[in-house]
Amino acid sequence: MWEVQARLHSFISSGGNRMEFRDFSLFISQAKITRFAKDLAEGRIMSTVCRRCGKAYYPPQADCSSCMGSEMEWKELNGEGRLVTFTRIHVPPEHFAVRQPLMPFSSIQFEPCPIGLIEVEKGLRIMGWIPKMEIKKIKVGMKMKASPFRLPDGKLTIVLEPLNT
Repeated sequence: MWEVQARLHSFISSGGNRMEFRDFSLFISQAKITRFAKDLAEGRIMSTVCRRCGKAYYPPQADCSSCMGSEMEWKELNGEGRLVTFTRIHVPPEHFAVRQPLMPFSSIQFEPCPIGLIEVEKGLRIMGWIPKMEIKKIKVGMKMKASPFRLPDGKLTIVLEPLNT
């Protein structure tokens, strides 16, 4: 998004000659869903639902790909669901390879961490890290809750934790 915003700034400051249609389309789509990041930072996981056909989306979409409608309603997800699948990441994403205790699942250096996918209401699926469980205790079908989590470096992620029910 920052790249698109930089291009928009360049377009505005150049008198309007340098922005391509693709950049404008990306900016409009991203600007319509910036609420997602804001709500995530405030502890809420949001989806969108098309007012025309009722199709639900997570992550949120600015426009409905089912009926091409553009009137989307924001809905908060409670984050509770059942684990559909999981795996363990052994090669961390670049920003996770920091050799200090920045990650919720790391002590001094990156340790392999499970990541899972849960199915919540309306068949929507949320992916998140499973930082507090040993891989052998994770079972497909178990009840879990997705929650936003702010890392010490300020970045947001989603973690999955088992529900004790």
